[in-house]
Amino acid sequence: MNEESMDQVSFSADQFHAIVAPKVNMIEAGGGINLWVLGVLVTLKALGNETGGTYAVFEDRVPPGSGPPPHIHTLEDESWYMLEGELIWLVGGKEFHAKPGSFIHLPRFVPHTFENRFDKTAVMVLNYAPGGLENWFLQVGKRVQDPAEAPPRVSNEERKKAVELMKEYGVIYAGNPEQKQQSSSATI
Repeated sequence: MNEESMDQVSFSADQFHAIVAPKVNMIEAGGGINLWVLGVLVTLKALGNETGGTYAVFEDRVPPGSGPPPHIHTLEDESWYMLEGELIWLVGGKEFHAKPGSFIHLPRFVPHTFENRFDKTAVMVLNYAPGGLENWFLQVGKRVQDPAEAPPRVSNEERKKAVELMKEYGVIYAGNPEQKQQSSSATI
């Protein structure tokens, strides 16, 4: 190979930094975009448009009795990490009792839901990869004025609209949105 056919590129550290200057965000405790979504307090911490579309991160505060209907994501993988309280995670036909420190990775196409069957609000961090699903939350969620207030009541019409809109984001509901999944049990 001769020198004329070889392209060489060299960068100093300062030049490289200027080319790939990262956008770094620090979100303080309680910071982010707070929304009530179907009875759950969702705080958007990182949006897909801030991560080059690679992922989105949320914090969910799930009051007793709350949780989404069983569903399947076709466009993104999801993971959950419990911070406080307890939830029952129903994943792929199995029931898991999630406590602080529990983690689960959900590849796309696995039916799942979670439910707070306990008397204390549960808190977990969720990650969606790639990002984009946060736009559904922004469309159907209600901005939170005071995170300490009780969740607003969700009408059947609002729930139906939210379910219909999820189809645009590649989410398939696995049964009636009011139905609870029957499953076997495990603890994680």
